[in-house]
Amino acid sequence: MKLLVPFLVLAASWSLYADQHQPVPVGDGAFTTLMVQATNVDAYIAALKANDAPFKAVASSVAGVCVTKTGNDYPGQMFVWNGYDSMVDALAATDKYDPFQATAELMALRQVKYSAIFKPLKEYTLEPGFERLWRLKISNNNIQAFVAQIAKLEKALRSEGHTINLGVFQPIGGGTHEAYHLRAASPSSAAAGRILDEAYADAAWMSIWASASALVEEVISDNFEMCEIVYTAEWALVCILTSNE
Repeated sequence: MKLLVPFLVLAASWSLYADQHQPVPVGDGAFTTLMVQATNVDAYIAALKANDAPFKAVASSVAGVCVTKTGNDYPGQMFVWNGYDSMVDALAATDKYDPFQATAELMALRQVKYSAIFKPLKEYTLEPGFERLWRLKISNNNIQAFVAQIAKLEKALRSEGHTINLGVFQPIGGGTHEAYHLRAASPSSAAAGRILDEAYADAAWMSIWASASALVEEVISDNFEMCEIVYTAEWALVCILTSNE
């Protein structure tokens, strides 16, 4: 599933990079995220699946959760995400639902930490699973080159038979909490582990990773997460089924 719509990000650095390189097209759509601490992760996810009213209220195209499995900052660390076809829709959602005024059931199951919006800076196929998330400090002058290296790395990994989706996301309105996200989504922990085994065996594609890493000023955090879809809008589901016929 791919979320649709273009958006201009860091226009100056994009154009400077494009003078000497073929730029990687900016990804489609946008995501909103709600970072929470769940008192009971399984119960909270079950409650989200049982009540789609909040997702309908914000006109989400698709929604899901990511539960932090390693490198937790606190117990019950996770976030709820909503996917939209445009930045217009993503920003409009902030006026349609106040997570601090949720139902008593949801309020009892989680504490809201903060929210943020994210824009994919390259094409990203939404197939949640076992995912590694890096929060990275990257200068505006280097971000487009970094995105290009990640797109190249994704292609190389897929050519070696790996099922993998790599995404680079720019935070928007995340306060002081967020940085660029690099996300590597695999279908399972075993699939992610096979990539790491190849990396430590000095696979050929590691030279691309080295080039990308050289553009990073600081690794702020590094986590593994388990992600899943909990809601798909009826109209979006129809589009998916139609496209698969």
